[in-house]
Amino acid sequence: MSAYRYLPAAQNVARAFQNFFIEKGLDPLISRYVLTESARGDAWLFVVMDASVSENLESYASPNLLSDLSATFHGYPVLFSNASGLRYAVLLNQSKIG
Repeated sequence: MSAYRYLPAAQNVARAFQNFFIEKGLDPLISRYVLTESARGDAWLFVVMDASVSENLESYASPNLLSDLSATFHGYPVLFSNASGLRYAVLLNQSKIG
């Protein structure tokens, strides 16, 4: 399988991330985007944030913000991790959920 078939969805989500942060009054401090597909066939878009986001981590990681992001992406699940750098993960093939 190739994650490239999800490229149009990933591009839409990437654009929406920029606009979403601006609308929420947050700096869109995005370092890069990574589109990948797991061995199970799940397509993930990772949005890697700049390290300076850690100065205002509560704003970028709040449960309300994650819920709003998911709603913005028409229900795509959105996860946040700060284990080894700050990033969001968006599951692009939501039909596989459940």
